[in-house]
Amino acid sequence: MPVINKLLELTETVTPLSTLTSLSAKLTEKPLGSFTQFLIRQFIKSFNINLEEIENKDLSSYKTFNDFFTRKLAEGQRPLDEKAIAVSPVDGTVGQAGDIKAGRLMQAKGIDYSLKALVGGSAKDEELFREGLFACIYLSPSNYHRIHMPVDGELVKTIHIPGKHFPVGTSNINHLEQLYTKNERLVCIFKTAHGYLGVVMVGAALVGSIATPWSGTIKRRKDILAETFTDKHFKKGDEIGLFKYGSTVVCLFSADFGSIDDMFVEGYAVKMGQSMIVPGPSDDNSLDEGKDEGSCPLKS
Repeated sequence: MPVINKLLELTETVTPLSTLTSLSAKLTEKPLGSFTQFLIRQFIKSFNINLEEIENKDLSSYKTFNDFFTRKLAEGQRPLDEKAIAVSPVDGTVGQAGDIKAGRLMQAKGIDYSLKALVGGSAKDEELFREGLFACIYLSPSNYHRIHMPVDGELVKTIHIPGKHFPVGTSNINHLEQLYTKNERLVCIFKTAHGYLGVVMVGAALVGSIATPWSGTIKRRKDILAETFTDKHFKKGDEIGLFKYGSTVVCLFSADFGSIDDMFVEGYAVKMGQSMIVPGPSDDNSLDEGKDEGSCPLKS
């Protein structure tokens, strides 16, 4: 392992990021009166937050910092690209995107990581996306932090994987190997008319928590927890989660889902609802044989 990797990993021991993350969560989720209002106004100023696009413009009504941080947008602020097969689930900056090759995803130039490790070690879950596509999107603190459904689909499984809370900024992405498989994450697997979709919500330093509409705030645990679901249907654009600080979403697509949009390249500042997956050369917008509505290999 390169020396810089050892130094970055040592940071988690010397500087207890998990402890800082827990303390951050407690601080930002408590109503602190005028201090909360001070934090919110300083945050708006520091990150140049656009107040015109948010649903609730009355800053005094936000009782905690996280109430504001996870603010909703006003209706119509993120129109969906209806021509795209799948749209970006979040506002953020595109990291890497492309083919999943032999079960490996690119993290940065010269660094890749394991699909199987990302989804929690299950060969069955890995197989769903093994020769498919992936797209990684980083959310900075300034971004809108709610996560939306890229395409119509049904939730069939989640895997909560405990882990570290390394920062997911450029320095760690470029130097810390297997970053996304080290950090805590929630893998959400959906069945869609185009194949299987994975939305991986990756936690990071100072991410107070990850929350979903079906499970609420995800509690930290020591062991991997896998759960299966039925009758949980979501439309394109529906909310499926939120982060309580900046982090990363990795989207996974099964083979023949489509093609990555040409605009969806490293460094692109994307908005939720913009095109991410477009029809491929031979895409017929239907499931291949064996992926019909009555079959789900995840539940066997």
